[in-house]
Parts: sequence; structure tokens; C-alpha cells
Amino acid sequence: MKKDNSLSFSDWRALHRKVPALNSVGPYRYGRVYGAMALVFALFALAASAGGEWKSWAEIDWFDVGGEGFVVIAALSWLHYLLQWRPPGPVTRCLLAGFGLLGFGFYLDVLDEFIRLGGAGWGASLESLVTPLAVLLITYAIVALNQEQQVLARQQRRREAGIRDHRDIDPVTDLYSGEYCRRALATALNTSKPVSLWLIDLDNFSAVNRHYGFACGDSVLNRIAGTLVAATPDGALVCRYGGDRFVVIAEGVPRPGLQGALGRLLSEAIQLALYHQAGDSFDIAVRLAIVNSRAADTADDLLTRANAEILRLKRQDNEY
Repeated sequence: MKKDNSLSFSDWRALHRKVPALNSVGPYRYGRVYGAMALVFALFALAASAGGEWKSWAEIDWFDVGGEGFVVIAALSWLHYLLQWRPPGPVTRCLLAGFGLLGFGFYLDVLDEFIRLGGAGWGASLESLVTPLAVLLITYAIVALNQEQQVLARQQRRREAGIRDHRDIDPVTDLYSGEYCRRALATALNTSKPVSLWLIDLDNFSAVNRHYGFACGDSVLNRIAGTLVAATPDGALVCRYGGDRFVVIAEGVPRPGLQGALGRLLSEAIQLALYHQAGDSFDIAVRLAIVNSRAADTADDLLTRANAEILRLKRQDNEY
């Protein structure tokens, strides 16, 4: 079960609670946006009723009223769900403006069924401008959204290595679990391509949880997960193997020097995470074992060799 004080990559509510700068986003995204739109709609209805010409009861086409009213509700529903799932940012603001104007444009169509907006002078011109402007904003936002999703897709492919089964996601880091790692490794070994297994072990990590609490420990694990996702080659699968161990499954033989470079990178990531969370540093040894597949290797064979290498590194460190 995920701890209440843990922070997951996809957990927006947890992120919202943990980051003070986002505390003001909720009221803005909901109450202020809806309140401003309701005020604009009401003021324009008053201005149109004062300056326009009311239609007689017989002139009102209730079929059009129902159809256009439904479109207004649909546009405002899109806006509501947009605010629910999108994080703040320029793409969200553009979508917000576009769907807000789209709803307002459809609202003008509904008003036009009751009031001749042309009689208000500026009413007819506004009705002709609002909807095309809304479509232009939404189109621009969709182009930007496509670019954003391409970036997120590249990151997700690095996490998943083209494999997707969200029943086996680790609740703290959003990486795949140890059990899934074994199955993915077995699948990779069934292909004709060579496979390398990277096993990362964090020595003395439990002391972080004891000294600073599980929230700090989870933050460090998230930082390690993000660093591994960014540092691994395209197509690699990054997993939290269990506790303070991570596994990377990659195709081919890694280049010389990777072990030292990745170890230094992870050590710096840990110290930075501790500095941001606790304002302190802590001695956590990062040990990295890289083993390459051999003919007829099974997943257990590779994992056993990697674990033996980690134990050898621990004994070697204890001798000095």
C-alpha cells in the first residue's frame, strides 16, 4: 500500500499537497475560473437585453435553443475536465482560453435565439469573432500539446521499454516491480539480441528512513528513479527490484566506463535529494553490477550473477 507521505510521479494530489507553490492553483483552476465566466455570461446577457431586441414567443425556435444549449454545456464540460486533469502551464492556459471562448461563442448563439444581438450594434460582430478565435486558440494548443506528449511519450518509453502492464507498477517510484522485472528479463533473453542487466544497490539506505522519515526516503527513491530513466539508453527498462535495489534491462553490451559514471551520477542525485528534503548529507554507498547475457542464460542466472557481484563489491569495500 502506498504511504500517505509518499510522492508518486503521477499522483497530482500528492504533488499539490507537497509543493507549497501549487497550493494556490486549486482555487484559481476551479472557483476563480468558473466565477469569472459566470460573471461575464451574466453581464453580457444584461447588456444584450438592454441594447438588443427581444424576440416574440412565436419567433423562438426551441429546437435550436435545445441543440445550441447542449453544445454550450458540452463545451463547458470539456473545460471542467480540462481543469481536472491538466497541470498548470502555457498549454493549459491556451486550452483554457480556447474552450472558455468556445463556450462563450456557443452561449452567444443561444442568446441570439431570444435576443436579436444585431440590434445591440456590437453584438453581431462579437458573435462572428469569438468562435473563430476560440478555434484558433484550441488549434494552437493542440499543436503544442502534441509536442508535449511526444516528450512525455519518450520518457514513458524509457520507463516501459515498449511494454505496458500497469498492474505491476511500484506505488512509490512508478517504476515496474521486481516480479515484473523477472518476467521482462525472461522475455528479453528469449530474443536473439544480447542483454545486459544492471543491478543498483544502495547501501545503508534504511538509515535515511530512520533519521529523516519515510517521506524523505521516498523522495530520494523518486530522484534515483528519475535519474535512472534519464541516464539509460532508449529502449531500456528501469525497475525497482525491491527496497533499495533497482534494475535496468538494456540491449547490447554497455560501453566501458558506464559503471563509474552512473555510480557518480546516482551518488550526486541522492545527496541533492537529501539536501532539498532535509538540508543534510548522508553516507550512502551506491554499488552497481553490470552483467551480460550468455548463451542459454535464464533470468535467474543473470540475477544471481549480478547479486554475487554486488556481494563481492561489499566485501571489497569492507576490506578497506
